[in-house]
Parts: sequence; structure tokens; C-alpha cells
Amino acid sequence: MSSQVVESLAAAPSTELTRVPRRLLVTVRDESRTDPRHRVYQHVGMLSCLEDGFEFTYCDAAQRDPEVRPLLGFPDLTQRYVSTDMFPIFAQRIMSARRPDRSDYLNALDLVEDSEPWEVLGRSGGRRAGDAIEVLPEPTVVADGRTRSIFLVHGVRHRGAGASLAIEELETGDWLSLRLDETNPINPHAVLVQRDGTELGYVPDPLVEYVRTVMRTGEHALTVVRANGPEIGAHLRLLVRLDGYVPVGYQPF
Repeated sequence: MSSQVVESLAAAPSTELTRVPRRLLVTVRDESRTDPRHRVYQHVGMLSCLEDGFEFTYCDAAQRDPEVRPLLGFPDLTQRYVSTDMFPIFAQRIMSARRPDRSDYLNALDLVEDSEPWEVLGRSGGRRAGDAIEVLPEPTVVADGRTRSIFLVHGVRHRGAGASLAIEELETGDWLSLRLDETNPINPHAVLVQRDGTELGYVPDPLVEYVRTVMRTGEHALTVVRANGPEIGAHLRLLVRLDGYVPVGYQPF
């Protein structure tokens, strides 16, 4: 991959690519599953920000899965839920503006002080201690096939001290690489995030199919948005941006 191609992709001047996604994938990790391959984060629904409120619907795969347990406040897998206010199960995942550590938190997410709660929810993943729910911004795809996705790298704490030290040395804009991890015993479709051969973590499982599509389609660029120290917590250590192409007409999820 030439440096000119990478720089062109990373620059991505289209305003469509820089808009805040209006849909968030709602994902759940179910530790009660009998098959360990199903204990990864799986896409169960979509949370949308509408002009006059919010909408939540379960995805088709969740409706067909007899082991899916409904989320609190959404008992019917076939129902479309609409509210003028953010649903409580998601509202409680947005850090309060009164928290004294909010500035550090937003800085770790590469967000400004006046960021909208919706953007904070999507960028942070909305994860809570002891909780199995996470949200992910839907990747942006424009008409000519260009695409962009910003996400937090998963599994950093499982990659050991070497990964942690490598992340501490990263700077915004540094190039990273992707590698298929087809021998992974939990998810044979897993995709590793690397820096000069050091494994830093994984692409979130619900994004794997999309990311593999970007990898197959052609040139792509994975760059550091924000690298944080170990004091911030493993979940927020590494925020990255993937720019690339998908086939024209492709829609993730």
C-alpha cells in the first residue's frame, strides 16, 4: 500500500464521511451461551437518533435466535420502540456533565466539552462495569463506496504487557494494520489490530464482517485517533479509524 493511497483515504474530505452516525448497533455478550463461540459480542438491535426522538428495534438475527434474551424495557423482539427521550437503559450509560472526571473522559474519546450526549454514547460504547451491553456506531458508507468507521479496539488487556507498552508509544495519526486471526478458537473470523507486528487487540466482533469486506475490496487505512495510558482503563486504551472502500451498494448489517 503506497503512502499516497493511505494519506488520501485517511484525509477523506467528504462531509458525508465526517457526520456523526445516527444509528448505533446494540450488542450483547451472553456468558450463559452453551457454545463459547456465541459468547462474543453479538449484534441484537439498532438504536436510532430521529429528528424528534429515538427508536430501538431488534435485528432479524436476534428475532430468529431462541437464546436471545430481551433487553430491559424492550420485552417484545418484534416490536418497534419509539420515545421522545433517550431510553433509560441507554441514558444511564452517558457520563453525567456533573462528573469531575468528565473532561478527562471526553479527552480520552477525542471529543470536545460540548459534545452531544448521543455522540458520547456512540464513541464510548456505553459499557458499564459488570455489564454485557455495548453500542457501536454504524459505519458510514457513501454512494461511491468510500467508507469510514471509528471504534475502540477490543481485548487489549488480553494481549499482555507488550501491547500495553506499544499503545503508550502511539500518537494520533500513526498507521496500524489488520490481520485475519483464522486460528482463533472463539471466533475464527476475528481480525487483529497490529503495530509493526505487535498484536494490540481486536476489531469488535460485530464489525468483523464489515471490516473483512473493506479488507477484501482494496486499499484501506487504519489510523490512531487516540491512544490512552493504562490509567484510563483497558476498554478505552485505543481508539482507531478505518477508511477504505466497500462494493457500491453495500450496506453493513
